[in-house]
Amino acid sequence: MLRGRRALASQVRQRLRILISTGLYPPGSRLPNEEELSETLGVSRTTLREALQALAEEGLILRRHGHGTFVNQHPQQVQGSLDRNLDISELIRASGHLPGTRDVVIQTMPAGSEVAIRLSLAPTDEVMVIERVRLADQRPVVFSIDFLPTALLKAASYELTDLYRNSLSEFLVQRLGLTIHHALARLRPVLAEVWLAQKLGLSPGAPVLYIEQVDYTLEQRPVLFSQGYHVPDAFEFVLYRRGPGES
Repeated sequence: MLRGRRALASQVRQRLRILISTGLYPPGSRLPNEEELSETLGVSRTTLREALQALAEEGLILRRHGHGTFVNQHPQQVQGSLDRNLDISELIRASGHLPGTRDVVIQTMPAGSEVAIRLSLAPTDEVMVIERVRLADQRPVVFSIDFLPTALLKAASYELTDLYRNSLSEFLVQRLGLTIHHALARLRPVLAEVWLAQKLGLSPGAPVLYIEQVDYTLEQRPVLFSQGYHVPDAFEFVLYRRGPGES
């Protein structure tokens, strides 16, 4: 019974996120009162309160006693500098939020043409693929897909949970003895397809920031290819830019 109510509250939370992200309830606006909102969503006020409490803990809404519930004009963001190669969990933690993971899928498959090019492999070479939704204070903020050549893993002793509970960079250092010297990243805005929108609690067609990155050792060996779909209002990146007079 309790599990069913929590699952329903989670669905209500996702629906409210979509209503907020699509602008039906824009930043700074006041949400309808609990009676009206529970009737609109077709749930009990107890379930609605549980969903609202979770959204308040995420920083997406503000509950003001005696005044109502408002959409936060400045939702909590994960801040990072683009010149620093931080794992997503490290970035979330450094911004003062609690990192988490859900919906983990790990599988082995042939690299295929795109991944093979990024990792200097043959298309038939096997890679370990790790998919997961990354959380900041329980809010889904990134859907990530990481590709590791399985040839790197054959001599290592590890548990599958080691591949997604902690930083993959730490895994490469501690379990494989590899140090990431640098990375090349590409960024572009994309529109969330239905499958991605469902994972991140967005509406289909909502903009997300896509970042793909290849991590290299000092010897220029590519060892990790990552794809990340970031919820835009959850992140703020800072980029240091040199002046035209600086060589």
